[in-house]
Amino acid sequence: MSRYLFREGVNINNDGNNIIISTPYATRSSPKQQTLCVKDAKEPLKKLLQNLFLDGIESNQTLKTPEKLASTTTSLDLELQLQALYKAGLLIHEIEGSHGIAMRLLPINPGLKQQPCPDINNEFKLSRFTSIEPCLEGLDITSPLAPTTLRLQDHRLYPLIQRLVSPCKLASISPLLPEDLRTQYRDIISLFLSSGMVGICNSEHNAEIDQEAIRAGWNKQDLSFHNHTRRHIIDRCQEELLHRNINRPPPPARNQRIILSTVPLPQPKIKKQDADFYQIIRKRQTIRSYNSNPITLEALGNLLWYSVHTREEIICDPALPRSYEGLLKPVASAGGLHSIELYLCIKQCIGIGSGLYHYDSFDHCLGKMSELNNPCQNMLEMAVNTTCRGPQSASISPGQGQQPDVLIVMATRYERNAILHSETGLTYALILKDAGSIYQQLYLVATALGLAPCGLSFGSSELFEQASGIPSKIECSVGEFMIGNPSQGHSSLMTK
Repeated sequence: MSRYLFREGVNINNDGNNIIISTPYATRSSPKQQTLCVKDAKEPLKKLLQNLFLDGIESNQTLKTPEKLASTTTSLDLELQLQALYKAGLLIHEIEGSHGIAMRLLPINPGLKQQPCPDINNEFKLSRFTSIEPCLEGLDITSPLAPTTLRLQDHRLYPLIQRLVSPCKLASISPLLPEDLRTQYRDIISLFLSSGMVGICNSEHNAEIDQEAIRAGWNKQDLSFHNHTRRHIIDRCQEELLHRNINRPPPPARNQRIILSTVPLPQPKIKKQDADFYQIIRKRQTIRSYNSNPITLEALGNLLWYSVHTREEIICDPALPRSYEGLLKPVASAGGLHSIELYLCIKQCIGIGSGLYHYDSFDHCLGKMSELNNPCQNMLEMAVNTTCRGPQSASISPGQGQQPDVLIVMATRYERNAILHSETGLTYALILKDAGSIYQQLYLVATALGLAPCGLSFGSSELFEQASGIPSKIECSVGEFMIGNPSQGHSSLMTK
């Protein structure tokens, strides 16, 4: 049996002859839940809505109305209203067998499209972007391309997933179904297609629903991350089910760590420059080749001061229960959280010994955490091997690059952001945006100082954890940046 019923979070109120349907959906820009208004609702429609709230209605009996009210016009109106409710993501569509509910289509966003069972000659297959997760009722199948979750509650349907990985036709599906569900094979395939988890195959044997994403080069991880952090519609009903931190104070802005010794950095002192801000922007470039003179502690201190030093500690949202310690720095950060700490893997620098250091942005000093151990050496080597692809003339082929004087590792205290943003799903996205701001700030300041800057596109959280001894779930690396003195041929903005 196939039937429809209202999903959780839908409410109906009468306003005279009008019916106001409250949906569980809101937007990021407005927390107010969206509503639908049915004007001058007639008795058949009111009866339909009531049935959808109670036990649901069988799909093959959807348009049945009392004989005295039955008419072609009434049936058409009910069909249009039902289609509108379905498209608005307000209806659960489920199929039941002798063992109870076999599968359910659970909307998580508006925009559903009901798809009929395909022709016997059409091939169809599972979307390559689907993900499968266990739940209490069975298996949940989701896709960043679909506004639904498809839940398989009858374990006897699990073999369908493996079969649908490859293109198949209707004739190959029916034998896989248990006997009590075999007569509903067309409804089952229709539900798979309507969910957006399965699509008709094209000439390239890809599901048509995947084709645009495939041509654009998306992979499942990037598409899921993008959809999760950039979606406009919010399901308030689902958000209420998320775990909430109760009576948990936000972590402090200043974090303690094990420091072997402290090296004060010189107070910033910049000589007169013959370049203004716009010249710095024009001159900004990646430089991967260095001269034989190491960077100085003074230059390193200036780079850190003008990039990420803490100007002021503040209290953010002081009038709200969620008030927390924020920071003001030369670089931007979402909510003033500044969860990213800088660690310096120093190979050579005039005025300080080699080793792994943490930059204390409050006291403007470097705290030594270890000598230049093997993980640090491996990070320096990886930094060389993951760059050298730029179009500039100074670029060097992989394997022939120079290790930088200093490798700056950006590591985030994830908890700082999660305490505010775990319920929105934006935590990691905002951390990466903060990292991007730091990249650009380091580039511009390094250019103004006449240094050779190079941001890296890849790093290793495992190596950073080994080098620092900090568990990756406490602080994980999210970016790397190389610094040295530029080789001859690269002009400096600094006056001599």
